[in-house]
Amino acid sequence: MPEWMGLLERLSVAAGPPGFEDEVRDLLMNELKNSVDQLFTDPFGNLYAVKMGRSERRLMMAAHMDEVALMVRYLEPNGFIRITELGGLNPTQLLSQRVIVHGRKKLRGVIGTLPVHMGKEESPKMEDLYIDVGAVSRERLQELGVRPGTPVTFDAPFIIQEDTGVVIGKALDDRLGCLVLAESLRRVDDPEMTIYGVFTSQEERGMKGATVAVNRIQPDLAFVLEGTIASDVPGVPAHERVTELGRGPALRVMDRTVIVQRWLLEEMIARAEDLGIPYQLQLSPVSGTDAAAISVGGKGTPVGIVSVPARYIHTPSSLARMDDIENTVRLMMDLARSPPRPRYWGASGTPTPPI
Repeated sequence: MPEWMGLLERLSVAAGPPGFEDEVRDLLMNELKNSVDQLFTDPFGNLYAVKMGRSERRLMMAAHMDEVALMVRYLEPNGFIRITELGGLNPTQLLSQRVIVHGRKKLRGVIGTLPVHMGKEESPKMEDLYIDVGAVSRERLQELGVRPGTPVTFDAPFIIQEDTGVVIGKALDDRLGCLVLAESLRRVDDPEMTIYGVFTSQEERGMKGATVAVNRIQPDLAFVLEGTIASDVPGVPAHERVTELGRGPALRVMDRTVIVQRWLLEEMIARAEDLGIPYQLQLSPVSGTDAAAISVGGKGTPVGIVSVPARYIHTPSSLARMDDIENTVRLMMDLARSPPRPRYWGASGTPTPPI
């Protein structure tokens, strides 16, 4: 069993809707407090874990803490809870899913809509869905601390299935990235550049935390770590598969918001090949990551994107392979220890201004 498995389980079951990442942030602070030189937060809710390097240059490594989730929109007089989405969710994938309503206490409930027996056969819209926690009135919900704006997360167990080499759990986008970043920080000693590991807030609501962080750090180079779309499933032809399980970390070439600079992509490919790590190239024309904000932040930042493939992201449960996770950790640990250097830095480079 990989030594990081316990941390991944704790990250997966922790609650972290956009803007409510406290549980994940506290967990990571406790995990990293003895492994980094500085550990602090900013007013927006980002967590910074800093490992001092041999040069004044700054490497930013980012993974977002938040997960796709729901929020209470309206309390029905009879105790049912109307909801809205936080992040991209397909309503048809939410029916009958167990959830946790984070009121004064954590209340468990079920997402419902009219069953097929009632003649409701068309696909539901988000406004058709509601949560049933068994409350009999609006007043009872209010007594339990539930109100419009209360966050809701999925109630999904974390499963380790060694027989097939996979893990199944909630919020693997982007707790896989958080795991890779945390493990890289813990394993790297004496890095060339000072590493600013940033666990960002509200990526699922417009990459806001990354925007704050990049302008604070003013990095010379950045990597974004993600749990990404694996679409190697029935009905998807080979030429349309974004990534596949078992082929190693995904090195992103482009997405809806970023084209990775060619020199950096070539350096990442060469590093994977030197280490004997399998990898795959990812093109994602309809998705984006924190790299969108980081690339145009600070002084303008070269940014690479490295992801662990996971099937069924942006649903209540996703599935990823253990060997893909470990290979991504190995690659990022090496890139963190000795990052690629563009030619325009010169032999020693110009020091970065203070933060």
